[in-house]
Amino acid sequence: MQGDGRFAVNSEYEDQPISRTYQYRKVMKPMLERKRRARINRCLDELKELMVAALQAEGENVSKLEKADILELTVSHLHKLRRQHSLNPSTETSYADRFRAGFSQCAAEVSTYLATFPLATAVDPTSTSKLLQHLGTCIRTLETSSRGQSEKLICLPPQSQYTPPSSPKNVQKINQTTLIESHDVESSVWRPW
Repeated sequence: MQGDGRFAVNSEYEDQPISRTYQYRKVMKPMLERKRRARINRCLDELKELMVAALQAEGENVSKLEKADILELTVSHLHKLRRQHSLNPSTETSYADRFRAGFSQCAAEVSTYLATFPLATAVDPTSTSKLLQHLGTCIRTLETSSRGQSEKLICLPPQSQYTPPSSPKNVQKINQTTLIESHDVESSVWRPW
């Protein structure tokens, strides 16, 4: 303290230059805040446009909305959509239905093809009947699962699997052991491709 009652200012702090980081933060902080507010306002404007369009589509008339109103309407609209979505069947169900329909159509085409296939060729009738039995079992499993079960299905392979010949010339000379391959039922999954 000086004699006249004033405090002496430490000239040591006044003489030191201000760091560039401090200057940068001092300049950038207000600019970043303006950008953040601009982003918030832009998003709120987009939300307002979306909500006004959605509410007008539902027959409600909305004139002027404040920011809080926009957020409240958005939250209530999202809750409403969630309730509607939980009442409607999920997209997974529609995918499962499409899979069942495609699988059934494919199985029908296979059975039609095998029924019209000339019997003089080397297609083993027991392999054909096993394939048709297996496809029928898979279709019945798919149909029973569509009646309320939403669990994933695994269609197990038959005990023997038909392997087509590598070339048409070798059709008549195929060994029975090459037609039948044993599979471990627990470790493999049968797929239609």
